[in-house]
Amino acid sequence: MSSCSCNSSAPGSGSSSSAPAATSTGTCTALTITSQTVATSPTDRARTRIGVGEEVTLTASPGPATWTVSGGGTVSPASGTTTTYTAGDAAGTVTITGTGTGCTGTITFTVVEPSNWTMARDTALGIKHTLNRPDCGFKGIFWVHPNDVNFYRVEIREQDSLAVATGAYTVFTTTPTLHGNYAGGFSAWLILNRHDPAKGSSITGRDTIYSGDPGSGATGAAPPFTTGTMHFSIVFQWKVGSGSPHTFSAVRQEHEIIADGHCESRKGGHTQRTMYTDATSSY
Repeated sequence: MSSCSCNSSAPGSGSSSSAPAATSTGTCTALTITSQTVATSPTDRARTRIGVGEEVTLTASPGPATWTVSGGGTVSPASGTTTTYTAGDAAGTVTITGTGTGCTGTITFTVVEPSNWTMARDTALGIKHTLNRPDCGFKGIFWVHPNDVNFYRVEIREQDSLAVATGAYTVFTTTPTLHGNYAGGFSAWLILNRHDPAKGSSITGRDTIYSGDPGSGATGAAPPFTTGTMHFSIVFQWKVGSGSPHTFSAVRQEHEIIADGHCESRKGGHTQRTMYTDATSSY
């Protein structure tokens, strides 16, 4: 919010019209700007920390005003009592100025990019395992952080990756094994279309994380099982609209067979563990 000073002149008392004018100073009505995020989650819609691509409705009082942006993003329309600010695809500090009749007001936003992602098991679904086999898997929910902004205009995709295996899992890598076998080396772009203020922004679908079963010929039929490890170096990219892709740091998806019959599948901070004697189950 800002205010301006207006100057008014009147002839000095008892002076001739040619005498120097006396000056009085008044204060113009201040132009204030209020904001409301288009996204309803997080619930604080007056927040000024927003994600790349987020949209915010701005209102000038009194209006109308002419709107300008410094620091990235756009406003539309460029004049009127209300406008919508759309953040760009880069982190930074953005100042928006509304100029009315003789007064201006400003509002400043901090725009943040996706920082990282984690994986959580969908507990509404079961765990994949076969009785008497050292295998394990789960369905995961992909969460993008930080949680205090909404990345609903951000899309993500996965870059394909090769399996790296040791021990029993080498039966899967006698020929190159790709994680997704995506045409062109990338998955389709998926929109982060839901938000949880405690968890972050997410896609609708579920990720499948499963070790596979190398078979008893590779592991043996009972403990001590032949051990093995397998991992994929998972790289996701994000973008806003037609903007250029940005790359997250790589995160390993890992699978491990332990001699005593345990199996572990790990991805994005979640570890799923089964014992070969666990009952058969699926997701």
